[in-house]
Amino acid sequence: MKMRLIPAGQFMMGSPDDEKERSRDEGPLHRVRITKPFYLGSYEVTLCQFREFVNATGHKTDAEKSEKGGWGYTGDEKKPFKRDPKYTWRDTAFPQSDNHPVVNVSWNDSVAFCEWLGRKEGKVYRLPTEAEWEYACRAGAATRFHHGDDAEGLAEAGNVSDTMANEKFALWMTISAVDREKMGVANHRDGHVFTSPVGQFRANAFGLYDMHGNVWEWCVDRDKTDYYRDSPTDDPTGPADGSSRIRRGGSWLHSAKYARSAQRRRYPPDGRNSPIGFRVVLEVPVGEDRSGSQ
Repeated sequence: MKMRLIPAGQFMMGSPDDEKERSRDEGPLHRVRITKPFYLGSYEVTLCQFREFVNATGHKTDAEKSEKGGWGYTGDEKKPFKRDPKYTWRDTAFPQSDNHPVVNVSWNDSVAFCEWLGRKEGKVYRLPTEAEWEYACRAGAATRFHHGDDAEGLAEAGNVSDTMANEKFALWMTISAVDREKMGVANHRDGHVFTSPVGQFRANAFGLYDMHGNVWEWCVDRDKTDYYRDSPTDDPTGPADGSSRIRRGGSWLHSAKYARSAQRRRYPPDGRNSPIGFRVVLEVPVGEDRSGSQ
């Protein structure tokens, strides 16, 4: 698994009051210090990598254990997505190769993968904290996206819902105002209606791919209203209680506003969906050479 070393540093977490399309829970804007370097996956965890984990452990995902299953593509123009037991990480009914990000995985499934990988390699793997994720995504930028403020820059930087998706799901969006609001208004065509293979778009300044779009990425943090008002400056790890977990980055199914660096969404830890995946952190052992990538 290719990893990039993310240096220690500080940044302003969240979004300013005047940021376009911001959500209330992105504030207040506050200073955060990441006091220790860490490795972060260059790419989202792929279908091939997750299959290796399942084959080695026999892990059953939350989608596979539930009578409700996961979410997948129906092909129905009026209702293109639904939950069904036949939809799991193994099959979402839209095209995916081994190098696509795994989807329909819950927070619980993602943590289990990290624990297995840690046992296998004798290292500490985990999900990123929300602060680590945003710090790594921004890579020194204070703009809406790591490439700047213009959503059209996502044509090169991330797989979000665009004119291709608008055409594919036109009838669905006409019927559902809620889903229409989620869908893209970006005036570009990135070549992908659904997920794209990892690493197809331009990396950020830290050498990380798909931090904007492709799939939502789980963070370790719980969610709590107004946590940002009282969160610690140094290495925040989220509130001590709360039933939901945080996901970041937006997805192929959602508009550019959801891919902004500060955007955050909550979801239950057993929640799974076809736009949700994850990437992993590798903790830097004390005394290790901290130059370059792995």
